[in-house]
Amino acid sequence: MRKLRVLVVDDSRFMVGVITTLLEKRGDLEVVGYALDGQAAIEQARALLPDVITMDVVMPRVDGIQATRVITRELAIPIVVLSAYTERGAILTLDALQAGALECLAKPSGERSMNLDSIADELVAKVRRAYAVRNQGNNRDSAENEAPLRRTGQYRLSALGQGEGKPPLVVVIGASTGGVQALGELLPRFTASIPYSIIVVQHFPGGLTQQLARRLDAACSIPVREAESGMRLNRAWIYIAPGGHNVEVTSGLRLRLVDDEGPSIMRPSINAAFESAVGIFGERTVGVILTGMGDDGTRGAASIRRGGGMVLVQSPDTATAKGMPRSAVQAGVADIVLPLNRLGAQLIELAGTRP
Repeated sequence: MRKLRVLVVDDSRFMVGVITTLLEKRGDLEVVGYALDGQAAIEQARALLPDVITMDVVMPRVDGIQATRVITRELAIPIVVLSAYTERGAILTLDALQAGALECLAKPSGERSMNLDSIADELVAKVRRAYAVRNQGNNRDSAENEAPLRRTGQYRLSALGQGEGKPPLVVVIGASTGGVQALGELLPRFTASIPYSIIVVQHFPGGLTQQLARRLDAACSIPVREAESGMRLNRAWIYIAPGGHNVEVTSGLRLRLVDDEGPSIMRPSINAAFESAVGIFGERTVGVILTGMGDDGTRGAASIRRGGGMVLVQSPDTATAKGMPRSAVQAGVADIVLPLNRLGAQLIELAGTRP
């Protein structure tokens, strides 16, 4: 079996060695080169055409953000960003994800005291996931999804009590790989006229979601906040589930953070948020599944359907990562399947207002 070829980019030779050691312990990964700054990363990417690149963000000459932008635009090589676990690191990581990086991971702090095992499994998993996104097989996926998309094109008119004019009370949006860009396109469409709260579950490690909330708050006309236990749900507010925690809704319409489901790479869990929301709001719950790897959200979407609510799914052929939307479509739990650029208008229509 051919090994997955990786280019390691970091301005620290020590860190290059650490990452190389972590990756090459796995028999299916091979480090084919390294670069100590962004300009060298661009040159090495063009020369070596690796399968995946691990990318530092703070580097001399050309930083990791600009290098990511050039490499993804010219070569479409998937990139995993490694950044410091600091506020500045979180900001730069979001910049890199918006520039086209697919995955992100925080470096353990302090080279002298680095615990290699603390990031080994997650780093390898993210490298493999990034490669899988690039090699999803667009032709095969389109063929597989053509029939399910036709079957789910007509949604249930009874959902959300549409005949009685009842809009949703809560919209829960789930996203993973590619979600930063998708949320940046979707959320600014909402205005203070919407009659529901919005809960966003983006697969992120702890430390990034607060910066994501701040960035989206600056881009949106309605408030965006990182969720905290005890927060009350307000109409026309957006709540971002914090990295490393699941978010649930209580009977008092307050948010609660819990840590009792799923591996850390899938916490916050879209399934947990969907199931909690429909348990409180019933048929006036809308679940939305955007781009992402895996199948998180499919089980929760089934719960929303059983509770009489509605499920909207980004069409797989418009998703950066097809896995989550494709899983929902193939499981038959999608009421509406639309391209990302039409999902916002559909959600606003469900609110009974004009986009």
